[in-house]
Amino acid sequence: MIRAANLTQVTDYYKSNTVSKQNNTEKAKDVQPNAQKIKSSEDKLSSKAQKIKSSEDKLSSKAQKYLETLRKDNADFDFIIADKGDDFRGLVDQSDKEFTVVFSSAELERMASDEKYAREKLSTVKTAVEMSDKINEQFGFERAWGTTDNSGTVLNKLTMSFDDDGKMTLFADLEKITEKQKERLEELKEKRAEEKKQEKKDVTVKRTTIQANSKEELLEKISELDWSKITEEKATQGMKFDITI
Repeated sequence: MIRAANLTQVTDYYKSNTVSKQNNTEKAKDVQPNAQKIKSSEDKLSSKAQKIKSSEDKLSSKAQKYLETLRKDNADFDFIIADKGDDFRGLVDQSDKEFTVVFSSAELERMASDEKYAREKLSTVKTAVEMSDKINEQFGFERAWGTTDNSGTVLNKLTMSFDDDGKMTLFADLEKITEKQKERLEELKEKRAEEKKQEKKDVTVKRTTIQANSKEELLEKISELDWSKITEEKATQGMKFDITI
């Protein structure tokens, strides 16, 4: 189960914070163009990273310190800062955590300055974490993290987002291996038990994201999900299914 015990520890933050000569040889001439290429490549990567983290960079020093405290005290969670116009989906997808919390910069600034408000938000986050287990139990889904045999529907990630007004939106990323592929893998396990792994190129899965504005709405939408309407796609690295045979 996801640990949530440290969520309220971030309030300790408020107690400790009241408000760091050129080489002209032919060799150098040959190296310079390569150096320029490397620099150009680095600039592109830096530009991309800057774009993704632009909202976090806009935070005041106080809010940045508070965010640092959040991440330090809650290592099981990924806290992301995203404003309108940011690549929200890209930020969430690059996360390597099972549970992701997305705050707007304005929302985090308020939390950094208002202890009571921060407590309320973190309490809501804790409830959402518990909801992950409830979804798996209620719908018979499997955990994508810490599980070695994912053969059914998997709750890959649960994301909670708060906008400038504190409005919450929930996102449940689900994956499901097709029955055809499931049967095929079972056959391969029996026929090729001595081999360790089956190539992934022929394995297909179904993936979808359910969006809702409340826990009740999320549960309702998941219960009404029709997998027959979801298009199959090729399984890629990073998906959560174990196809070991």
